[in-house]
Amino acid sequence: MMEPRQKTYKREVSMVLLCFVCGLAVAAVVGPSVPAMEALRILVAPVFLFAAGAFGLDEMSKNMRQK
Repeated sequence: MMEPRQKTYKREVSMVLLCFVCGLAVAAVVGPSVPAMEALRILVAPVFLFAAGAFGLDEMSKNMRQK
Protein backbone atom coordinates (compact mmCIF):
# COMPACT_ATOMS: atom_id res chain seq x y z
CA MET A 1 0.00 0.00 0.00
CA MET A 2 1.31 3.43 -0.92
CA GLU A 3 1.85 6.03 1.75
CA PRO A 4 0.18 9.41 1.27
CA ARG A 5 2.53 11.77 -0.51
CA GLN A 6 3.52 15.03 1.10
CA LYS A 7 2.21 18.02 -0.85
CA THR A 8 4.85 20.16 -2.51
CA TYR A 9 3.89 23.52 -3.91
CA LYS A 10 6.24 23.61 -6.90
CA ARG A 11 3.54 24.14 -9.49
CA GLU A 12 1.64 26.69 -7.45
CA VAL A 13 4.77 28.74 -6.74
CA SER A 14 5.78 28.61 -10.39
CA MET A 15 2.32 29.84 -11.47
CA VAL A 16 2.55 32.76 -9.03
CA LEU A 17 6.00 33.64 -10.35
CA LEU A 18 4.81 33.40 -13.96
CA CYS A 19 1.87 35.69 -13.18
CA PHE A 20 4.26 38.15 -11.53
CA VAL A 21 6.52 38.16 -14.59
CA CYS A 22 3.50 38.63 -16.87
CA GLY A 23 2.37 41.58 -14.76
CA LEU A 24 5.85 43.01 -14.90
CA ALA A 25 5.85 42.62 -18.70
CA VAL A 26 2.53 44.46 -18.95
CA ALA A 27 3.88 47.23 -16.74
CA ALA A 28 6.99 47.50 -18.91
CA VAL A 29 4.94 47.69 -22.12
CA VAL A 30 2.14 49.99 -20.96
CA GLY A 31 4.30 52.46 -19.09
CA PRO A 32 7.81 52.75 -20.47
CA SER A 33 9.45 52.11 -17.13
CA VAL A 34 13.17 51.42 -17.18
CA PRO A 35 13.23 49.63 -13.77
CA ALA A 36 10.39 47.31 -14.85
CA MET A 37 12.18 46.45 -18.10
CA GLU A 38 15.47 45.77 -16.30
CA ALA A 39 13.74 43.59 -13.70
CA LEU A 40 11.99 41.73 -16.50
CA ARG A 41 15.29 41.05 -18.26
CA ILE A 42 16.78 39.71 -15.04
CA LEU A 43 13.81 37.57 -13.97
CA VAL A 44 12.57 36.00 -17.21
CA ALA A 45 15.13 33.19 -17.55
CA PRO A 46 15.17 31.97 -13.92
CA VAL A 47 11.38 32.09 -13.56
CA PHE A 48 10.74 30.21 -16.80
CA LEU A 49 13.42 27.63 -15.98
CA PHE A 50 11.88 27.10 -12.54
CA ALA A 51 8.41 26.72 -14.06
CA ALA A 52 9.64 24.29 -16.71
CA GLY A 53 11.41 22.26 -14.04
CA ALA A 54 8.40 22.24 -11.73
CA PHE A 55 5.93 21.14 -14.38
CA GLY A 56 8.42 18.76 -16.01
CA LEU A 57 9.33 17.04 -12.74
CA ASP A 58 5.67 16.75 -11.84
CA GLU A 59 4.84 15.09 -15.14
CA MET A 60 7.86 12.81 -14.91
CA SER A 61 6.96 11.69 -11.40
CA LYS A 62 3.40 10.93 -12.49
CA ASN A 63 4.68 8.85 -15.40
CA MET A 64 7.13 6.99 -13.17
CA ARG A 65 4.34 6.05 -10.72
CA GLN A 66 2.18 4.61 -13.50
CA LYS A 67 4.86 2.16 -14.69
